[in-house]
Order: sequence, then structure tokens, then C-alpha cells
Amino acid sequence: MSNELRLGELARCEEIPHTPYYGSVDATPLWLMLYSNYYKWTGDTETIKSLWSNALAAMDWIDQECQATGYISYLRRSPGGIQNQGWKDSNDCIVNSKGKLVDGAITLCEVQAYVYAAKLGASQIGRVLGYPELAEKWELEAAQLKERFNRDFWLESENYCALALDEKGNPIDSITSNPAHCLQLGIFTAEKAEAVSDRLCAEDMFSGWGVRTLSSLSPAYNPMGYHLGSVWPHENAFAAVGLRNMGRINSAFEIAEGLIDMTKVQPNNRPPELFCGFEREANRDPIKYPVACFPQAWATGTIFKLLQMMVNLIPDAANNCLAIKNPALPKFINHLSVQNLKVGDNLVDFNLEKIGEITTCTVVKQQGDLQILIEA
Repeated sequence: MSNELRLGELARCEEIPHTPYYGSVDATPLWLMLYSNYYKWTGDTETIKSLWSNALAAMDWIDQECQATGYISYLRRSPGGIQNQGWKDSNDCIVNSKGKLVDGAITLCEVQAYVYAAKLGASQIGRVLGYPELAEKWELEAAQLKERFNRDFWLESENYCALALDEKGNPIDSITSNPAHCLQLGIFTAEKAEAVSDRLCAEDMFSGWGVRTLSSLSPAYNPMGYHLGSVWPHENAFAAVGLRNMGRINSAFEIAEGLIDMTKVQPNNRPPELFCGFEREANRDPIKYPVACFPQAWATGTIFKLLQMMVNLIPDAANNCLAIKNPALPKFINHLSVQNLKVGDNLVDFNLEKIGEITTCTVVKQQGDLQILIEA
């Protein structure tokens, strides 16, 4: 999948490579994740069928990239391309525990989690479309990936997940936010997931406003660095969901509170692309990153991801079902109204009310025959 397409003067004159540019190691597995999630919400078999050949091509690309080492890696080959080709794409973001830049091919931890989720999601689609053998193959490959990932990426000395592997397969041992993506997607063993949850909430990672991109204990830490200590809202939403999945609701809510408090003091209540990773202090607003994009799509999506984390929706449009599992509101929200939520061809409105420590959920309006299961 392409990374970026630009249509401006610089692109037309071939001064930049985005015509389109394919320097993205994660776009392909992320598209496959979207593909399967789309089906969960819509039950739209026709669209899934029409894109099946694209899904197979995407999976073939992943398998080819994984053939040598079992993992997807990136290495810039064009002098006009970007150095780092994950979501952290600044030139100085891949550092080891000594704060030194790491060159060569890079195997990011979160990208392997995307592949894991992509294979599990695609296996479900495979069964729907009548390819059970292919579904079983992808499920087996996901299980095998999980096993080697937990072996190869784990830092015993830190009891935490490595940022990446270098071109020799050695862990890049800096403490970063990247494993939050892995936590959300369930690739860790239970014991390792607990350890990652602990560290994400530790003082060197959590600023009070959100989880930093790099531990404040790192020699490379810079609270104003683009990916070296700043806080990115979208990534914190992943961390919150991961913590919620672990049953750590209060920790998830602490991240949500920091992000929502930050958003409330922004112009037009819009979250920025990122902000600085300075420690939160009483009666002081978060420090703005000077050139953050504002507004930005995935930062805006953070708020909806946090709301979904609170409500904890599990859609199954194909079977005309929506599960609302253990919905919970944080202490700073007493009432939440969700209107016109679409699952398949159905629309539903429901309210969440916080009464003391208990959150109640009531369906107030429904169009269609959707089966709604509210699990306390």
C-alpha cells in the first residue's frame, strides 16, 4: 500500500517522491486490519468479496517480506525517500538505550503486531467467503508469529518489549511507546502484557497528560523532540484500549483524562498532532509542540477511540448483534449519550449514566432488529 500521494507543484515537478510514495512498512497490514474491521461493523459481504483479491495480494506481500527473518522490516533504498518508514518517521527516532541512532534495516515491534492482527482478521474473512484452509493457515501463522515475537523482542533486563530489532536481529533496547500498539492488539503473552502495562504507566513514561514516545530516563529524551519524548494523542488512545483490555480500567481512564483535559484547552477543542512531554503541573496547561499539525485526522480520531474504549463495543453485524461489554465511565464523565450508532443496517441510541462507582447502560431508541447484549 502507498504511504502518501501529493498533487502539488513539488510533486508534479518530481522534487519530492510522493507521486505516490511507497515508503511505508505498516500501511499494508493496517489496511488488512481495516478490511476485517469493516466487515465486523457492516456485515457487507459484497464489498468484502470485491476486495478479496486485494486482500490476497496484501497478504502475499507480507509473506514475501517475512520470508527471510519471519518479520517485516524496512530499509531505505532511494536517496529521496524517508529514513524511517513506520509511524515514527523522523530521522532521529530509532535510538538504543544509550541514545545512539541505529542504522540499517529496522524491524519495528508494532508492525509485527499489525501483521498478527491482520492474519487473525483475514482468517475470519476467509471463513466467511468459503476458504477454511486458508483461514486455518493464517491462524497458524499468527500463532507462530506470536511465539517468536515474545521470544525475540523481549528485554529481560528491562522486563519490557524492545522498540525494534536491528539488521542483525538484535533488540534495540530503548524504552518507548511503540509496545502500546502491541498491547492493544493482543500479541503479548499474559505475563508480558502485564509488564508492558506497568511500564507504560510508570513515571518515566506517563507525563500526567499522556504516555511519552520515549522514556524520560533515556539519554536521547527530549520532551520537545518530535518522537523522542513528546506525547501523541492517537498512540495514547491505543495505550488506553490496551490497558482496558487488560482490565486496568483506572489506568486507561487516567490516560483518557489527561488527553481530554489537554483537548479542552486547545483552540476549538481540537486535539493537536502532538504536544510536548513535560511533566504535568498543577494550574499549568500542556506545552504545545511549536509546529504540530492542527487539526489532524488521527488526533481527532483519538476522542472517538477513547469513547469506544469506555463503552467497549463489540460489533458482529453479520450476525445482527452488538455486545456492550462492561461499559464504564471515568470519574470526570457522569453521562454519555450515543446516537445513531450504525451496525449493519441498524441504528441504535443508548445512554451511559454513572451512579457512584457503577455505570448503567440503557438503550433508548432502535431502528432495526439488532440484538444488543449488555454485559456488566
